[in-house]
Amino acid sequence: MRQCQFVWESNWQIINSILHTGLNKTPSIAGTVFLWHLERRPQVVMKLIFGILLVGLWTLKASESARPRRDVKEGDLDIYSFNVDCKVTSRYAYTVMVSRVANRATVSKEVTFDVELPKSAFISNFSMTMEGKTYVGVVKKKEEAKQQYDRAVARGESAGLVRVSGRKLEEFKVSVTVAAHSKVTFELTYEELLKRNLGNYDIVIKVSPQQLVKNFKIDVDISESQGISFLDVQGKFLTQELNNAIQKTVTEDKAHISFAPTIDQQRKCPECQESILDGEFIIKYDVKRETSIGNIQIVNGYFVHYFAPIHMPRIPKNVVFVIDRSGSMYGRKIKQTREALLKILQDVNEQDSFGLITFDHSITPWKYKLVKATPTMIAEAKEFVKTIRDSGATNINDAVLEGIQMLRIAKEERQVPKRSLSIIILLTDGDPTSGITDLKQIQSNVKEAIKEQFTLYCLGFGFDVNYNFLEKMALENGGVARRIYEDSDSALQLQNFYEEVASPLLTDVELQYLDNEVNSVTQSKFKFFYNGSEIIVAGQITDNNLDFLTTDIKAESVESALIITTKSPIANKDTISEKQEYIFGDYIERLWAYLTIQQKLSKAVTASKEDKKTLEEEALKLSLSYNFVTPLTSMVVTKPEDERRNQSLVADKPQEGEAHEDERDFSSHRIVGSHRTSGLPMGLPGLSGPSGHVPSRSNVHSYAYLLPRPTFESAYLLPRPTFSSADLLPRPTFSSVRVKTQDPKFIIPVGTKMHSLCFKVSVSAGTILQLVHDPDSGITINGKTDDAGKIMFQAFSIRYKDQYKVTVGLENITLHTAKDSSDRSWSWQSVLHSSDKITLALMKKNVLQIILDNQVIKIVLHKSPGKFLWLNVLLDNISSSSSGLLGQFAKGVSYVKKMVSLNNPSRIELQGRDLQVISKLETDYGISSKTKVRCFVVDNNGDGLINGPLSSYIMTDLFEEP
Repeated sequence: MRQCQFVWESNWQIINSILHTGLNKTPSIAGTVFLWHLERRPQVVMKLIFGILLVGLWTLKASESARPRRDVKEGDLDIYSFNVDCKVTSRYAYTVMVSRVANRATVSKEVTFDVELPKSAFISNFSMTMEGKTYVGVVKKKEEAKQQYDRAVARGESAGLVRVSGRKLEEFKVSVTVAAHSKVTFELTYEELLKRNLGNYDIVIKVSPQQLVKNFKIDVDISESQGISFLDVQGKFLTQELNNAIQKTVTEDKAHISFAPTIDQQRKCPECQESILDGEFIIKYDVKRETSIGNIQIVNGYFVHYFAPIHMPRIPKNVVFVIDRSGSMYGRKIKQTREALLKILQDVNEQDSFGLITFDHSITPWKYKLVKATPTMIAEAKEFVKTIRDSGATNINDAVLEGIQMLRIAKEERQVPKRSLSIIILLTDGDPTSGITDLKQIQSNVKEAIKEQFTLYCLGFGFDVNYNFLEKMALENGGVARRIYEDSDSALQLQNFYEEVASPLLTDVELQYLDNEVNSVTQSKFKFFYNGSEIIVAGQITDNNLDFLTTDIKAESVESALIITTKSPIANKDTISEKQEYIFGDYIERLWAYLTIQQKLSKAVTASKEDKKTLEEEALKLSLSYNFVTPLTSMVVTKPEDERRNQSLVADKPQEGEAHEDERDFSSHRIVGSHRTSGLPMGLPGLSGPSGHVPSRSNVHSYAYLLPRPTFESAYLLPRPTFSSADLLPRPTFSSVRVKTQDPKFIIPVGTKMHSLCFKVSVSAGTILQLVHDPDSGITINGKTDDAGKIMFQAFSIRYKDQYKVTVGLENITLHTAKDSSDRSWSWQSVLHSSDKITLALMKKNVLQIILDNQVIKIVLHKSPGKFLWLNVLLDNISSSSSGLLGQFAKGVSYVKKMVSLNNPSRIELQGRDLQVISKLETDYGISSKTKVRCFVVDNNGDGLINGPLSSYIMTDLFEEP
């Protein structure tokens, strides 16, 4: 080492002369200098070269060892074990996921536990074990988790661990720092009641380890005292090689499924280090049904009654399809709706009667009365469906009332059988913008018109729809709401929903139990029973000396009234759990609690304010007693490195109808409805109520918004956040914080990043800025700043293919066409204009929606503080050749976090530059409800973020183009 040091020190002049010549002169001159030294001091130069080679090899080795590898044995972070143990007893599933990770690096590493679980499940336990100590998550009332939540937000971290992932799953994610050569064990437990849908129970386990795992295993044990009628294992990722790793054993009433692929079976190819395990591992099964009374099980003082009679004749159905054809249904939505209707019409039973109504701002029935589903009528209806085109605004009120009137006339004039079932299926993708637009008034009108005679099902297409509005309207009228995702299989989703309600077998079903024998019984009255579904009732046994449980079943079939009385022996039922060694003995009690919580939260959606409070208090008490993470509770998880500082993360239960974290990551707060704290409605038997869906990540859009930056007065503390419960992570609201709308910001969502990018601009009063210029679509959007030069805009102009010009001001909205001009105020209550190319409609009195071919532009009018306008434009439909302060980001932008500190300078790498930014929560005025967004704020007029100087975006005229 001393000799090496001598070589470097004594010959620095040689190195310096060669390098200096090579950098400042031509390579040939540098070579001449090298040869000159080699001729005069060959031994020294050769030692120098040898030393350089040694250092180079050592540096290369160090660099190579620092790279994260996917090889199981040599990688820095090695998931050396991942096990899933799922036990199902009489439809109640208890699943434990255990992941063991080793940090094989010589430095500390952040380890992330990232798994997905069914949306219908409740998390009941989570723990992390490190260096012999276990850190356990604690379920608390949401209000009691306030401090932990606020601290997580203040650190700029995601304060919730659970968020929606796809249609059926929620993502649970937590990260922890693991010391060098140390290990960590994560354990997550969740519970759910499997719902029978189209004759199947589905156990869904998401498989995506992201690396080869030495000990990977899924074990599923199923015990059904009724007997198992069939069982199948599916998975799109399953190759023939992986199918060989599945072991399946099925007996009369038990089944065991094991999936334990070897390292080689997990590889994408023989030499690959990437894992092929990526998808849903699905087990489908059903049970035997031999009696019409169903199956009653009693364990440890609790009972559960499964009722799903077979061999029943179907009841004729009268259905009216009410289909939204407004301008917002443009493109793929309306095409898929036509495809679905054509398929559904093909499957309508000849015993049924049906009607078709399409609507925008006007109502268009196919025929003004119901018709029998004869081949001739079906053929005519298909031709009508093929003509459906998108145009105009959205008049939900009149369309639904027209459908109700059609059913009422059919019933009064005896056009349909007396013993038949009448339903309305509403499909819409947006808020009402024409006719009656007050949501409560529409709900009241529909409820008053239906009068409990018919059933309303509401299908919300996409995420611009107000799901809470549809859900409440459906629940008030005996139905459920369901979200239809904008995806390649949207038509199939619609068909599958219709298949669920296609074959009603019973109506007015009631399961009665003697008051002196049971109490705390879950829902026992059901409007319908559909083929392929199941009714489940649970409760407590009050008489410990009871020998038999008496049950009366009442229902209406197509032929007559059905009345059955049965007595179930209690003594024999207590032996069920003893016969099954792998079954947890209190499963019926936990099933009862799970079902009770969901049903109470579902009832709270339509309950009065006082009743809602009582229902939620009862559901909260049960949630805490059974350690369930529900929409009313949070799981507080203390991270080991934060234990001394008492800093924790909070896991909440996502729920439908909220602005989901996925939407904030990808869509930057799309309009999805107002906050509520209701639960996951159970819906009708066999109809899974809204379980909280969001679009798959490949189909989520990006929006650009204009955001003001709030400043908080130091004398005020942040209020308790309002937690979201759907579909994902919570979103804090700051309604009581004193906010000043200063220093307005643009906000640009960045792919999957938690932080968006924000920047402000400083201009003179009344400056006109070019926001979007898309030469491919012919759309140009400019905005005029206020008198202080802030981007609290006073006017917007939208130019479209030189055919249309729209001016939006604080008082009026003006449309200029080649023929004339029309001017309307913001108080206008109808469609401003509708044609094949452009539609203007007011939504919620302060949101203007402009549809240009396949582009949707929304402008929001705010009245506090002072009047100003904000822009919401969908970037996905803008071409990558676009320019403008917002349009330039249609091609996408990304960054790499270097260092993050909330409200203090942070550093990111952006477009090859190292930038100092500020991590802040900014107010989002892009929608009418003001929310908060996490941002990295880029100063100096967006220098380093926007292309070119700010002056290049300044226009001289509101309709000027570059």
